[in-house]
Amino acid sequence: MGTICFVILNYKTWREAAACAESILKTQQGQDIRIVLVDNGSGNGSEESLREEFAGEKRVHVIASEKNLGFARGNNLGIRYARSHFEPDFIVAANSDIIFEQEDYCEKLREIYKEERFDILGGDIVDASRTRHFNPVARNRQYTLNYMRKQIAVSWAKCKMFQMIKLLHLKKAIAGHYGVVSDETGRDVKDGSKNLTTREEDGKSVSADSRVDERMKDVLLHGCCLVFSKDFFKQMDGFYDGTFLYAEEEILYYLAGKYGMTLLYAPEIGCMHKEAVSTNFVMQNFCDAKIFYFGNITKSYRAFLALMKKYE
Repeated sequence: MGTICFVILNYKTWREAAACAESILKTQQGQDIRIVLVDNGSGNGSEESLREEFAGEKRVHVIASEKNLGFARGNNLGIRYARSHFEPDFIVAANSDIIFEQEDYCEKLREIYKEERFDILGGDIVDASRTRHFNPVARNRQYTLNYMRKQIAVSWAKCKMFQMIKLLHLKKAIAGHYGVVSDETGRDVKDGSKNLTTREEDGKSVSADSRVDERMKDVLLHGCCLVFSKDFFKQMDGFYDGTFLYAEEEILYYLAGKYGMTLLYAPEIGCMHKEAVSTNFVMQNFCDAKIFYFGNITKSYRAFLALMKKYE
């Protein structure tokens, strides 16, 4: 029975990262596991707090970057550490706001691999209300140069739109449309009634309020929790590192197709994604959050387009 290593990426939210690690230690008792906590240049004492929190736990290893490397390179730092120190059969790359509740998670993971020989696996990921399911994200998505150029144009335009909205103080006029209201302190908060999760099927968006009960191959998987088998590392070293934030799972989906790797959705394993607690999800500033998202995803899509040109 080989080692299963969990890589948890932290940026300024060490308590969430610690809770994620604790959930693994609690549920995966008797399993050969290691946990690598990567502090991604938080600069707020997160590294020190995590080292203190797990000082007596030999299965938990805290490493740190001097600066914020972004999602892909931050995860890759932990993946390299895990592979060089533990030679694991599987690496589970999880966001800090993931909670593992399934006691036979590792056992099921090994069973699925014996049956399917996957390269990348995604399980059933739910929000805290258990009403929204994040996997699979999409089926049969076709990435072409024209498709990506369109995505770049749309995300760039939305970034500029929110910059203008902020400049002209028009947030109140459009906030309701995006499900944002102000709480009693005046902060922007997400209106849970409008925070709907969808998945894409053959190019059409459908509600994701029910669990997909069957295994599915070659689907786009959500990036908040991905499992990489040893087979994956025969062709890639980790996430494509040409982006800072967003679109990492889309690039994995594209490259998996080019390399003939198997992406598998398996409902037998799962976890909970705390970020989706919609009624309590606080954005410090609605417009700034949108500008940050669309600005970064535009950069990621441009990097994606440059990558695609090498294969087309």
